[in-house]
Amino acid sequence: MILVVLVMVLPVWAFAQTQWKQVETVRYDWAGPGKAATFILEVPADYDAGGDFTRLRILTDGHPEFVLLDDDGLSNFRKEVCLDKRSRFCKNANTAPSDHLLFYPLASGPPLLFVFGWEYESSPGSFHALALDGHGMPHEILSLKGFDLADLIDVDGDGIPEIVGKKCFSQEWGNHLLTYDPYSVYRIAGGSTEKAEYSLDLSKGYNLKNYYGWAGPDCREDVAVVLHPPGGGRPIIMNSKEAAKISGRK
Repeated sequence: MILVVLVMVLPVWAFAQTQWKQVETVRYDWAGPGKAATFILEVPADYDAGGDFTRLRILTDGHPEFVLLDDDGLSNFRKEVCLDKRSRFCKNANTAPSDHLLFYPLASGPPLLFVFGWEYESSPGSFHALALDGHGMPHEILSLKGFDLADLIDVDGDGIPEIVGKKCFSQEWGNHLLTYDPYSVYRIAGGSTEKAEYSLDLSKGYNLKNYYGWAGPDCREDVAVVLHPPGGGRPIIMNSKEAAKISGRK
């Protein structure tokens, strides 16, 4: 009997491990005075895409290392968030010595940590919200592929702020028409110890009060916001084809 042994030859890259380069190391008393955590921001040595780093490592005493990975790139929040009307986030935070990690104080307990992805011209970057549980262990309460943070406000009056933002950038087209891009409201259940959950009711109410109206929870191009209706008055939301007709554009 002839024994045939198959040998698989793997390319060199199959054994290669990512070489990481440190962008920033931060020490911050996240859990309170004298309870410092170490935040290590890293990027692959050969990284050439958007953002400043792709990996965040958090070291806390007595807990396993927490690792956040985002291959699309994570950014300097002062460039991504601290512009235009959203600058209040920078005024209310940041007590940590970093331009990449935004700590937002709560009425009680440790602050939330926000990490922002690389923004593109046509869509927001990713968004990550992290908190400490009752044992001081970091965990992610919200992770979205694309999210433009707009506010952190108590929408339902329960004393706990909700995370408010948009999943799409509004695009202007035709004659003073906008795509329909509503706000999304995420409730931070239990303060900051559980996953944040999308609330349809709170989103609808917030949009009726702070947006042009409500046509459902999703970004839509078949629905348009008419900024200047022919008869005057407030902007209205309607079918895009009808909106194009009344605005004088095909």
